[in-house]
Amino acid sequence: MQRFVVLPTTRTGWLLLAAFVAVIGAGIWPVIGWINRATLLLGLPLIVVWSYLVIFACVAVMAIANHCIEWEDEPHE
Repeated sequence: MQRFVVLPTTRTGWLLLAAFVAVIGAGIWPVIGWINRATLLLGLPLIVVWSYLVIFACVAVMAIANHCIEWEDEPHE
């Protein structure tokens, strides 16, 4: 029987999964509702700054995950 959901097996994998869930949670509706204010930060609306932060956080988590996967695939002596 095929598994449709593959769960992490290492502590690093679980931490990266939690980081991905946190980034996704930062971009969903209730959080956006809290952030969407008529406030300017660095000349930009707060919602735009928040969107940039979510995008950069997503890129950072993916880069860290990629680095960890490459490190785990290398043979250790």
